[in-house]
Amino acid sequence: MDTVGYRQEVFNDLISDANLRTNVQKCIMDLSEIQDKVSIYKGGPSPTRKPTMTKGFNLLRKYRDSINNLPDISSANSMVLKDVNLYFRSIRESDEFSNLCELVERFENLDGVDFRVFLDGDGSPNKMSAMELAEKKPDSKKVPTLLQRLLGIGKRGEGQSLKDYSGLNKLGEIIQEYMDKQFIPAINKYTDQIKEATRLLEPLDFYAGFADYFLNLKRRGFDICRPTLLPMEERRIIVRNARNPLLVEAKFSSRKIVPNDIASNADENMFIITGPNNGGKTTYVKTIGLIQLLSQKGLFVPAKSADVSFVDGIYTHFISPDDITKGEGRYRNELRRIKEIFERATPYSLVILDEPCGGTSYEEGQRQSLALVDGFHRLGPTTYFTTHMHLLTKEIDSGRYPAAKNLSVECMYDGKEITYTYKVQTGAFGKSFGEEIARELGLMPDDIKETVFRRAEKEGYGDKLRE
Repeated sequence: MDTVGYRQEVFNDLISDANLRTNVQKCIMDLSEIQDKVSIYKGGPSPTRKPTMTKGFNLLRKYRDSINNLPDISSANSMVLKDVNLYFRSIRESDEFSNLCELVERFENLDGVDFRVFLDGDGSPNKMSAMELAEKKPDSKKVPTLLQRLLGIGKRGEGQSLKDYSGLNKLGEIIQEYMDKQFIPAINKYTDQIKEATRLLEPLDFYAGFADYFLNLKRRGFDICRPTLLPMEERRIIVRNARNPLLVEAKFSSRKIVPNDIASNADENMFIITGPNNGGKTTYVKTIGLIQLLSQKGLFVPAKSADVSFVDGIYTHFISPDDITKGEGRYRNELRRIKEIFERATPYSLVILDEPCGGTSYEEGQRQSLALVDGFHRLGPTTYFTTHMHLLTKEIDSGRYPAAKNLSVECMYDGKEITYTYKVQTGAFGKSFGEEIARELGLMPDDIKETVFRRAEKEGYGDKLRE
């Protein structure tokens, strides 16, 4: 719970303070660039990403500039961002970082570079001495080094070209390779420090990404709140105006997403949910699972308000297609998965069962569903059970299961058309509207007969079909 509260504070910071959020995102961009450059030093060189003095120097310079110019996040109230701020300050004040800055400065102006090359009579390199980084004495004369002369710096005519039309020439390649060998070890001394700093990229990206996600939900008209966390022992969840965040997709963008409340406690924690297909039963129970998961991970939730007890596990059963490679049909697969839930769930778990026992006859499915209700009622986890087995609702109404309650998805039927409201209400729904849906889709017996004959006439085998 401490970790969850720690995370919630960060999201509260980032969602409520736009400037802070912008500065954190700028930190992420800077760290991303550094991480990309330092990655070539992980696990040694590769043929395509070979470390060179130039790449190493660019890495050190980028790291130095980023650390010295990181955006201000001192306005943060959360411990996470305060710790990040202190960490970056400790880097800036460290001796190791000062040494890195000094090294970069020497690279930039080549002061203190002692580089000697001995050439044969034909001008090819014969021997190279060690390259050193050393402080120049104050009284040293400003005499161009051999490297400077090779690069054409100094008296007119003293420079020898290191390039030709195709790039570096032979001399240039030799000098470049030698400089790489000399400078890369000096650069590698600081890669561990840089890698340590860029490790902050992952958590910062996590927080900033989810903050953007929640704000996007808010722009779409969702309520967003910081849930109140309750101990597992309370076995309680009270949520007002919960919406399913997965509905924020292009195909739903023009439709109103209907909120629903969630309420369960230790004495009333089993819910049998009935209603027509496409009425919102599955969406409702998925919303419950997502609200629980988001809360328990320290994230905000799409709701007006939320009090959520921890659970020790979320166990779900949703209809799965047959898998012939496992040698089992739908019904066997369903029962096997539900058995696993019985073997793992506790009274402090959340169990979601979406239309189980539909892979057998209606009568057998009702009997098995009732056995499941009985078992989960005895075990005691918070359980949501969507079904078209209306026998179950009668058993709940009879009072046989004190902790159980009937819920249903509301809809209206005017004799011709079903209107879905997607609101979850108390009480059972005694009809699934299967026949009415078939009528809407033109799949009643007369409709099917007409479709078959119409196709037969069109394809030219109508007479044969009538025979």
